[in-house]
Amino acid sequence: MTSLRRRAAALLAAVSTALALTACGGSSAPSGSIEVLSWWTSASESVALDTLVNAYQERNSDASVDQLAVVGGAGSQAHVTLAQRLARGDAPDVWQSLSAGNVTAWREAGAVEDVSSLFTDEVTSQLPEEVLASVTVGNSQYAAPLSVHRANILMFNRDVLQDAGIDEPGTGYSLDDLLADLGTLEEQGTTPLCIGGADSITTAGLFESVLLATVGEEGWAQIEADRFDWSGPQVTEALKTFGQLMDYTDPADADRTWDEAAGRLADGQCGFYQMNDGALTESEALAGSTTGQSPVSSVTFPGTEGTFLIVVDTFVRSSASADGEGADAFLATVLDPQVQTAVCEVKGCVPVRNDADVTTLTPYQQQAAADLRSQTVLNAISYGEVISPAMQDGFFKAVKNYLSTGDASASTFARILTERINEGAAGPNL
Repeated sequence: MTSLRRRAAALLAAVSTALALTACGGSSAPSGSIEVLSWWTSASESVALDTLVNAYQERNSDASVDQLAVVGGAGSQAHVTLAQRLARGDAPDVWQSLSAGNVTAWREAGAVEDVSSLFTDEVTSQLPEEVLASVTVGNSQYAAPLSVHRANILMFNRDVLQDAGIDEPGTGYSLDDLLADLGTLEEQGTTPLCIGGADSITTAGLFESVLLATVGEEGWAQIEADRFDWSGPQVTEALKTFGQLMDYTDPADADRTWDEAAGRLADGQCGFYQMNDGALTESEALAGSTTGQSPVSSVTFPGTEGTFLIVVDTFVRSSASADGEGADAFLATVLDPQVQTAVCEVKGCVPVRNDADVTTLTPYQQQAAADLRSQTVLNAISYGEVISPAMQDGFFKAVKNYLSTGDASASTFARILTERINEGAAGPNL
């Protein structure tokens, strides 16, 4: 049994007792089978999904879950599968979703059910305002939020940097410092920056962090309000910096997935890697499994200090579910603070509930939990949480065009993005 699975098993032993006691005094529990679709397929993610599913089954002993896991970072392929299933009237009972723009799109498509009955005063009082807003359309809730990841972090391998004579990044670390360190690593024959180019989320996410560092909180507020000038000089500047960073990646990384890139960082095959902090857990687990202690660490992405670029993991209930009782019970499990802690123990996330115990989480996670509640929270474009999934797709397309053509013209970026937004979408990838 892997260390992650041992940790999950130990946590579930404690959580299941509490859940069983909770279930005893409630209404009759569901007894059928529900299908749950997710894109949690990496080492840490699959254990996290098992933790969630097992907690549901501990609470509902006569119920079962048919898991459908679809490989692809940030649900890129899962959304394709969902679109196909919805088109033929065969939607899963529950599926994983990103928040904000994605939830709104599912609601507008009529694909998801109102689950406001699960959001009692006790639940809503324990959710950060931004998280509650991200699953709310009008005055109703359409998704159960489970956990939060931070998108604007920069990971590094301490051993690699030490061998190269590079100081560990810390307070005040700038983009110029990063570029200088990448140059040093390249001169010494080490791959400076890993990237999982097979998953568009990695390149788009890197550009997004650079963009945030370029435009700041004020510019991001304009983006979220759909008032940003995508053809302006700030986009050109961000594309130029992004291109400089990409020049320090291994061309072979274009065919590697995000978790393969995390493994390369853990193995010391590169010095730096940018991805949401789920990749930090993946790297730490992979490195620690062989050495007992991980050399992987992280800092807030240079130039974005004081902001928390949020990625919310949620689950939604299909409006066509044949087992609404079971689907609701699964989402109720998602909202349980003890379950959220158990999942984050193995996934490296932060529970969304304020009353979830974080004392058993890593120092990084505890700091992230504090930052979530004290820093400026911003929605992530790359994860479909700004405006609409059409914007997310357009953002991916515009970044991909830059990588394939080298065209750093902000006008070209704006044209591709705007064309995709104007096409609209009834739901993610629909």
